[in-house]
Amino acid sequence: MSISKSKEFFMAISTEKSNLIREQRRKQILDVALEMFDEKGFTNTRVSDIAEIIGISKGLVYRYYKTKLDILKEYKIPMQTCLDDILERPTAMESLRDFGSKLITDPKEQGYLPPMRVFIAIFIRGELPPDMNENFIHNDFGKNYLAPIIKKGQENGEFRQGDPVELANIYWYYLLGIMTHILHDKNTKVERPNLDTILNILKGA
Repeated sequence: MSISKSKEFFMAISTEKSNLIREQRRKQILDVALEMFDEKGFTNTRVSDIAEIIGISKGLVYRYYKTKLDILKEYKIPMQTCLDDILERPTAMESLRDFGSKLITDPKEQGYLPPMRVFIAIFIRGELPPDMNENFIHNDFGKNYLAPIIKKGQENGEFRQGDPVELANIYWYYLLGIMTHILHDKNTKVERPNLDTILNILKGA
């Protein structure tokens, strides 16, 4: 191998390694920020807090994300992926159950902290920036995301007949109520409700 080819080879390896390190650091920032947004709230979390937990300088965090809002916006893609995945469940009932379970189940029990849960918590606390309200979590969430699932369930005979938007909002506001109760006092263990109760209402059982 010629000297020039050797240089190109090692430069390619160096670039690949550098990119890998950057992606690992970016993921680390996102993971820590997500936990802190959940524990402290979006408003009370500072970039310096995130940096301290990771063990890096605040300036290094800013090299990846210019603002705390930029970090929050990074979760939109995994949230959309989560919603798309829920829609792929075999039945509409399973889709609604899975969605609700992801929101109200303690992350420690799940072994995973869903970005959607944190995003909704930020929304409930009134911390969601106005320019993000129209993207995912807003008053039309039931209509835009849950009503199509219920409509599918009605067509399959899984749910009672009626306005799918109204039924979707019943489920959506039920979940928001549970989340609000959970967030009211995070030091108090809230018994996880049985989703069968609300789902049976949607079924007309």
